[in-house]
Amino acid sequence: MPAHGTRRNTILNRRAGHKARITYWAKRFGIATGVLCVVAYACFYLVASGWLAQTTGRVERSFYTASGNRGFTVENLVIEGRNNVSAGQLKSLIGVEKGEPIFATDLSAIEAKLEQVAWVQDALVERRLPDTLFVTIKERQPLALWQRQGKLAVVDAEGVVLTETNLDKFSSLPIIVGDEAPQRAPELVAMIQAEPALKARLESAKWIGGRRWDLYLKNGVAVRLPEDDQGLAIARLAKAQSDGAIMDRAIEAIDLRDPVRIVVQTKPGAVQEYEASYTPDKNI
Repeated sequence: MPAHGTRRNTILNRRAGHKARITYWAKRFGIATGVLCVVAYACFYLVASGWLAQTTGRVERSFYTASGNRGFTVENLVIEGRNNVSAGQLKSLIGVEKGEPIFATDLSAIEAKLEQVAWVQDALVERRLPDTLFVTIKERQPLALWQRQGKLAVVDAEGVVLTETNLDKFSSLPIIVGDEAPQRAPELVAMIQAEPALKARLESAKWIGGRRWDLYLKNGVAVRLPEDDQGLAIARLAKAQSDGAIMDRAIEAIDLRDPVRIVVQTKPGAVQEYEASYTPDKNI
């Protein structure tokens, strides 16, 4: 056979083989696509018809029943960390009956309900198998009594209103006044806590002009704090109290806004410098 004919046959054979491979993979791709379409339709049908949900529900119920029959039921409810929030309110929100299958309890849902209570900052619900639900709550800490619109409410350091009722047990908290007072109060309260003499005499504090505090003592004396260096001003007041019982005098106001002296306002209205005003040795 001539060489030219041989080369022609070789080329034709190669082309035929290439075409055959394309046809082979095309058929396989078509089959795979068809199978995927069938599987996708079947999955869609199972979900859309509700069959999958119903089957899953039946399996879950069977599991809960079987586990309950083997002793995995709620027999004990333990709540840890509760102080101010009502135990009855917590139990109502938890909403679990004795004897219920313990695995049927939705822990995340209970936690979400508990954290809607103003007093509850964080909640954790755990299963202590075989028969105990263990609830741990972290309560918000009362900081002050916030006076607004003629009413008092207990607030925490984030300004969250905790309660407006049963305030007798919180009577030792300072009263704060002003729209931004709850957010500004934590720093002030910390400074006052550091000075027992002032803490024992303080009745209320008013946030003035969005800039500074006025303190009001139980004997009616007003203490005007500066905008800046409030901690230093309070320390000066404590030192003046130690040296000369300034907070117990028959005066109307103590002005600490001057950084180098303490000015007092007497009952008749006259203004005078405190007799132990700033000197290097006293450092008041």
